[in-house]
Amino acid sequence: MARFININVNGVADELGANQPRLRSLSRFETDAATRTGADANSMEARAQTRQANANNETASRVLLQTYLEDANSETLLSITAPTRSELVPDLRLETTGTAPDLNATTLAFQQSAASIPIFGGRVVVDIDADHKSLVAINGKLSSPPSANAIAQLSPAEAWERLRLWAREHGSELSGAPSLPPSLTWHMEENGEGWFLVYHFTSVPLDPPIEAIPEDLPFEIPEQLGCICHGMREQYYDYFVDAQDGAIRFFFASAAALDIPVPMRGLDYNNKLCNFFGINTANGFLLIDPLRNIATYDYANGNLDDMPQPPLPSQAISHSSNDLGATRPEAVSAHFHAKLVYDFYNDVLKRDGIDDKGMQIVSVVNVWSSVGNPLPQPQWGNAVWWQGKMWYGQQGGISFAKHLDVIAHELTHGVTETSSKLIYRRLSGALNESFSDIFGIAIANWWPGAPSPVSGWAWQIGAGLGAHGGPIRDFANPAATGQPDHMSMYRVLPVSTDQGGVHIYSGIHNKAVHGLMAATTPGGDPAFPMSELLLLLYLTLTRLTATSEFIDSRRTLENVVRVFHASDPSVRQLRLDTIDQAFGAVGIV
Repeated sequence: MARFININVNGVADELGANQPRLRSLSRFETDAATRTGADANSMEARAQTRQANANNETASRVLLQTYLEDANSETLLSITAPTRSELVPDLRLETTGTAPDLNATTLAFQQSAASIPIFGGRVVVDIDADHKSLVAINGKLSSPPSANAIAQLSPAEAWERLRLWAREHGSELSGAPSLPPSLTWHMEENGEGWFLVYHFTSVPLDPPIEAIPEDLPFEIPEQLGCICHGMREQYYDYFVDAQDGAIRFFFASAAALDIPVPMRGLDYNNKLCNFFGINTANGFLLIDPLRNIATYDYANGNLDDMPQPPLPSQAISHSSNDLGATRPEAVSAHFHAKLVYDFYNDVLKRDGIDDKGMQIVSVVNVWSSVGNPLPQPQWGNAVWWQGKMWYGQQGGISFAKHLDVIAHELTHGVTETSSKLIYRRLSGALNESFSDIFGIAIANWWPGAPSPVSGWAWQIGAGLGAHGGPIRDFANPAATGQPDHMSMYRVLPVSTDQGGVHIYSGIHNKAVHGLMAATTPGGDPAFPMSELLLLLYLTLTRLTATSEFIDSRRTLENVVRVFHASDPSVRQLRLDTIDQAFGAVGIV
């Protein structure tokens, strides 16, 4: 049976799983791995020393990863290596390189492939010491290479036609051509029965067939799931079409020039004065912050669904002076809140914007959507992260840009989309949702200034936007909004029901993280200082894979904590015990 192997190993901790070798540095490896595998410790060190000579960061990380794979006592991991080839771990392609200053590490993310075709869900992140290139940590999932035929029997056009026929068989129509050419991808069946070579079609405007909901659910699915849509909105899906026989194998919900900044200000919906930056042009003062690369546009109540890729207006929102006063609260709220989210990720977590590469944060206000919207134009009760931009609807004359927690939640989906790429399906999607709730709550309670004591935090998400004027979700008490709050209540739901429960089950992981946030020591101090906890959670998010689930989040967080507190065993143990209690309390074990 095909399977992925979870990898959570670090080079500094004293406590690791029985099957995880402990690697201290490029030049010195501990002998317990050699003892478990029957290898000779000296030859292992010599092998590593030979490989590491004058290594650059990529080679150094590959040396460590190769040695780990060879000595992990796993036939699956050993099969990934290729001792007869000169390059190290040849089927891992370097995806991104970055830094983790708080770990004094260089971070390298690798995408697993086979026959030069990417393996969906196969990703590993290697952190190496920035000074000595020794191992800090390895996190991710890898599998043994597929043995299936790597040559497609169908063309992309034929695969698209098979998808169209499949849609018609299920009572739907798929017209036109794909918005983007598909890519070939290896896909492992969810039950591990085998590998398939598939065409990966992205952002397909086609709903999958509705499936029956299990009858033995220990909870009731709320009529209002509290869905603030994002990513590729719900009517857009990614589809995997078998490149050999055309079967539909899998699907999941998709989801500038240098300017001189000028100070601007305006009043938001709470009549609060907000200060931000724009630029001064011949057309007035534009809501473009060149320092943070933020731009805010007005869609003039246009329909977001008129075309697959709606164009932006020709220029950002303008005003005759740098003081908008009370004239544009929706524009002020969107622009100012995007600034707060950017500042949190940049200042607190050291992330360069949403994608860690300085991408522009585009906000579009006064948007209407005709899809699944019971409200007449121009009302649309939603805010979405879609096609790399924020789109804000309005209801009752109030824009959804008013809500900082909602904006931070949605923009965090952009962070996930450009890092771990958690898919929007079942527990992986619920984990995606949960991390957006985590940082949505955190950022909303962070400003102004550093966070206030957690005892005074507001835990409701989207207050006033849920059923009967209540919140969408309650981070501290998921059951208050109808969410299950323990894994004993988990049942596999059809993907046609909330993408398999992404909003239904996210509360389980939320409650575990709330337990971390609220935990105290016997002396009454926080078990985790909030700024540290949020950094550790961010490092966890960016080290997950597309198909990670709740338990993967726990194990990766534990590994990150072991690295972060390697020099202080007592603090490390306190943090690990707190994680064990918080996650154990909701059954994530």
